[in-house]
Amino acid sequence: MIYQKHIPKFPLDNYIDSIIYIEGNNKGTGLPKTAMSLIFNLEDSFKLFTDKEFTKYIDYKKHWVAGLQTKPTNVESYGTSKMLVVQFKTLGAFIFLNDPLHYYTDNYISLDNIFNKEANETWEQLQEAQSLNEKFLFVENFLYRKLLTNKLPNKKLISTIEILLDNRTNLSINEICKQFNISRKHLNNLSKEYAGVSPKMLSSLNRLQTTLKTISSSKSDKLTNVAYELEYFDQAHFNNDFKRFTNIKPTEYVKLVEQNPTMKIVPHFIPFR
Repeated sequence: MIYQKHIPKFPLDNYIDSIIYIEGNNKGTGLPKTAMSLIFNLEDSFKLFTDKEFTKYIDYKKHWVAGLQTKPTNVESYGTSKMLVVQFKTLGAFIFLNDPLHYYTDNYISLDNIFNKEANETWEQLQEAQSLNEKFLFVENFLYRKLLTNKLPNKKLISTIEILLDNRTNLSINEICKQFNISRKHLNNLSKEYAGVSPKMLSSLNRLQTTLKTISSSKSDKLTNVAYELEYFDQAHFNNDFKRFTNIKPTEYVKLVEQNPTMKIVPHFIPFR
């Protein structure tokens, strides 16, 4: 697999974590993340499976937005995959899409339905680009045009979500609401609009991502310490929470990391073998 990460220039870096070029056989299970992504597919179609057996699927071709996923998704490319993936920050996608993001949650939406002809024009430019750096530039230019015309997210929400996602703080959602003088109901509505899910779900997904990164970068015999490090009540709560979002046990995930070195780079994607 070829995996190259590009950090966009200011001001795009305020909203986008990275633009990633991925090339290789892309079949496996994507685990939930805390943010959405936008994909330009430069090769053959891409299958999104609607069952666990990799039999029933929906075809996606040139480009699409992957809403925030709250459950595992099984995917496969036809042959060798060549993709440019725009990985947004948690509150980054809204400024480019300007729709309530809960419309996209657990969905994949073609860019034709969002940007009309402009997405196709950018896809054609990417096909003609002579180098990877030129491809990254075309994607940045496309995103920058969207940035100039759309509105910013709610500032109070940005502050509350930043605290919620900060692993160094132990504030509850009620304590955050009190600190920013905002009702839990209002925060819940804002979070669904600008992030795609409720604050409680977002906090759970953030904890999962921390867990995946911790396990994938640790030695297998350290698994018993992970629940303690991540402040779970006990090992049983840790195991149940992990399986809730991944459909597998933490011990099974550890074995998969040992078998698939790419998971140390991309811990939220389990290759199919």
